[in-house]
Amino acid sequence: MKKVIFEGSKEIRTYYDLNHGADALIRIAEEFPKGSNYTIMSSILLRTFTFEAYLNHLGAKTFEFWEEVDSIRVMEKYTLLCKHLKMSPDYSRRPYQTLPQLFKFRNAIAHGRSVFLKSTKVLHLSSSGDPYDHIPKAAWKEYCTPQNAKIAKKDIELIINELHQCAGLGEYPFTDGIGYGGFTLK
Repeated sequence: MKKVIFEGSKEIRTYYDLNHGADALIRIAEEFPKGSNYTIMSSILLRTFTFEAYLNHLGAKTFEFWEEVDSIRVMEKYTLLCKHLKMSPDYSRRPYQTLPQLFKFRNAIAHGRSVFLKSTKVLHLSSSGDPYDHIPKAAWKEYCTPQNAKIAKKDIELIINELHQCAGLGEYPFTDGIGYGGFTLK
């Protein structure tokens, strides 16, 4: 029986895969909106991870010392890259104002704490609806909406596109890494 040897390589762009996954989750939530809270939560989290993974991608291409600063906070990485690329994000406006919201959400999930919430409301009997609709929710749960997932998609993609262009890497950051491979007879 003849044997072959496969040799190949590919640049794995983790940010690309995370972004693709976040997009897929939004599509699933749109197709099945009832009970999609965890799908939306996952989409927002993956979008947040997309941003950090892109910063690591760009940082490694930009700075020889990136591994030495890899453990700094995500927003500090962004600040470092912005200063180097002479960018001045205005956090009072979109798309930049979405970043602090996303990382507040991400940190609330990543460093989750149990809390006791209490609420008292005066409602009109005719419009009070289901009592479940009035049970208090943590801020991160309130943030898990289809609208916020779509805003995160648009804003993170805009910011990544801006970083990519300012770094002189072209106009299309959301392409999968190029790979190749082949077989040779042994």
